[in-house]
Amino acid sequence: MSASHCSTPPGPVIPATAAPSGRDTAHAPAYRLHSSRPAIPVPGAPVFVLIHGLGMSHRYFAGLQRELGAVGETHILDLPGFGGTPKPGRRLSVGDYAHVIAEAMDTAQLRSCTLIGHSMGAQLVTELAIRRPDLAARVVLIGPVTDPVRASALTHTLYLGLDTLLERPMTTLLAVGAYARCGLPWYFTELPVMLKYRLDQRLPLMTRPVLIIRGTSDPIARRDWCARLADASRQSRLAEIPGQAHAAHRAGAAAVGAAITRFIEEDPHASVSHTAPSRGLSSPRRVTTVQYAGSPQARPEHTPRRISLTAGDRQARAHLIPHRPEAHAATNAGAYELTVPVFVLTHGIGMSHRYLQRLGDQLSAHGRVVLLDLPGAGRTITPTAAMPNAAKAEIVGDLLDEMGVSSCVVIGHSMGVQSATELALERPGLVSQLVLIGAAVDAGRRTVPQQALTLAVNNALEKPSLNAIQFTDMLRCGPRWYLAELGVAMKYPLEDRLPLVEQPVLLMRGARDLVAGSAWSRALAETALDGELVEVEGAFHGVHHSTAGTVAERIMTFLADTADRLDEPEAA
Repeated sequence: MSASHCSTPPGPVIPATAAPSGRDTAHAPAYRLHSSRPAIPVPGAPVFVLIHGLGMSHRYFAGLQRELGAVGETHILDLPGFGGTPKPGRRLSVGDYAHVIAEAMDTAQLRSCTLIGHSMGAQLVTELAIRRPDLAARVVLIGPVTDPVRASALTHTLYLGLDTLLERPMTTLLAVGAYARCGLPWYFTELPVMLKYRLDQRLPLMTRPVLIIRGTSDPIARRDWCARLADASRQSRLAEIPGQAHAAHRAGAAAVGAAITRFIEEDPHASVSHTAPSRGLSSPRRVTTVQYAGSPQARPEHTPRRISLTAGDRQARAHLIPHRPEAHAATNAGAYELTVPVFVLTHGIGMSHRYLQRLGDQLSAHGRVVLLDLPGAGRTITPTAAMPNAAKAEIVGDLLDEMGVSSCVVIGHSMGVQSATELALERPGLVSQLVLIGAAVDAGRRTVPQQALTLAVNNALEKPSLNAIQFTDMLRCGPRWYLAELGVAMKYPLEDRLPLVEQPVLLMRGARDLVAGSAWSRALAETALDGELVEVEGAFHGVHHSTAGTVAERIMTFLADTADRLDEPEAA
């Protein structure tokens, strides 16, 4: 394999440490860590660790995370059994959860943080601060539970039902979805743990400053209970958010964020630094990583699953598939891992990374895979204005820089070939080879009616599994953004831009592809400086999905064939 294919491993910027010695990590409770930080580190900026309550997930903190992200970095856990993490094989105590949080913070090398817990999460951060004071600079308890006067399961359920009537509908829907994902068996397994924990007795043992926050309409964390907690703590204060119920951090995110910021500013040992905008942007760039650890499959500690870069209302996200070599190649993996290629897969209009998942799985046998969600795709932020392909290429290039990727093979499908081509033009040192699958838009059919008719007929011939992915991705994309993207694609002169690409180019199409016709694809290959065309018999526009194995094999053949040509300038 040519050296031009190599890259430093894409991964989180946060360094990892080994798991505590003597611990059986193969059977440790699983957690997922969502981390967001400024792309340009700000010395002295606060670090927030947010812990959800019973049945919830990291999504419950989305609004508060945005507020706190303006002043520092945030880390949110999906605790074992919640937010889609595997269910532990036993009931976990508050101490067990505190141990998991401590392990996550140790792995991420987090110290002296502002710990924020909501509902049952307030119990967990309290226990953590007592056991590991080195991890906590201060503690924030939002809607803390459980008042021993109202600690029966029936009473708690009744007040929880009352609270749902006081919350905003979106908050209630989010909670219902989280409970469904958690499952009632696990919820009721852990409910007695929450009800029996005596927060009022544990809080006096904490040596860190405490801020207690409640909504004035909260029927669960009532004022008399919160006042008793404030009196029991050594250094505490109570803040109330007018008009908010138990999930005060949701609808009242701005007020809760302001209360937390004031709490930090009043701490004489605190330093609050605001993130300055970078590269002339109106908003600061932020990097978010999602990492998983402690699974029964013993994944490497702190291995990232997703990394995103956000600049204002533009966000690109990378879904990572690690290198999965054959068994004979696993020997001496430490050295081998540094020599594998990095494949970056770019989807077309209205789609997401899921559209290229099958091809990514095949390519992971040969190297690391980065599946992209371009701005407005998947679950990324939808920009307010249309983005030209050059702007997409810029944010993707910045995201790959953030991940530490120094060289990669870029693969675009359908209208995604346009942003892939721009990336190759703008960043020739980053892109070693370019693969364009089902290249669009054909200059002979560059009108909306022609494209709509061609796509409709082609989709009727595709596999139902691919159409199901297309349908759900289109729903998430929405008609406004789809039409904005379509307008950009129709104006992009691929036939003029591709001849400027200096890297080797492989064009691929299904022999029965109605979108990227044979004559059009052949013309592109002929006008490229170093291009070739491969057609896969019997396949349509979704050739990357229906014949993923064949497409991956052809790509690897292309890389092997072009490796010598890439090395020629160096040899000279």
